[in-house]
Amino acid sequence: MKLNEQIAYLRKQKGMTQEELAGRLGVTNQSVSKWESAQCCPDISLLPAIADIFGVSIDTLMGREKQDSFENLYMQVKAYFTETPAEEIFRDSFRLSVLLHEIVCTDGYKNPVPWDTGKEHGLETEPHKWGMSVRAEPDGCAMYVENGILLSYNGTWECPQTAQIREIASVMKELADTDILRVLFALYDLTVDDFDRFVSAEEIVKKSRLSAAAVEEALEKLDLTVRERDTGELLYRIDGSRMYIPVLLMMLRRM
Repeated sequence: MKLNEQIAYLRKQKGMTQEELAGRLGVTNQSVSKWESAQCCPDISLLPAIADIFGVSIDTLMGREKQDSFENLYMQVKAYFTETPAEEIFRDSFRLSVLLHEIVCTDGYKNPVPWDTGKEHGLETEPHKWGMSVRAEPDGCAMYVENGILLSYNGTWECPQTAQIREIASVMKELADTDILRVLFALYDLTVDDFDRFVSAEEIVKKSRLSAAAVEEALEKLDLTVRERDTGELLYRIDGSRMYIPVLLMMLRRM
């Protein structure tokens, strides 16, 4: 990254305005603006103070860190997503995770895998749907199934306590029913594109192809967010904190 880009990025990371940075350095707002637009560079005597304000080395500020260092890559990824429109964050994050999965599976492209790593998986705007690939090692696990990716690092693993195991068992018991799963996936499919949308039992019946009675029974057993219309009709959706469950279950089915 160039000096002007580094200053702009680091300032935003600190949550500072150009005026605030200028005030701390004893320069004008226009000076900082010109630095960031690459119209001019700060005086060399200001570099130590700028680096101190941002908590980085002068080499980092000047973009002179080793190009293959993790810190340099870290800064570039943050800089990219700082400028990425909000509506593209998940898509691009997923594309990046596709690359991370491939990196783990190939030991950093040092070993071959069954797929062609030269196809630049993840670089495409809309990543293709994967079949399944899993790598489990003492260090961790990488799993890519359909449109979901799981990366775990065993260096931070902690065995769950009894209370946590009971919570896991409770969730598994709740979902261990075909009708409940059909209703869950129907709800997910109907609402995944709009987190403000609630759907009626009638819509779920049509989507799940279950009887009204079976749907009603499943809805009573699932932990859902419910709204009521003025007419008294109930509307449903999966609670926002549980929207990951259908994707996780799709990954589990291939194990």
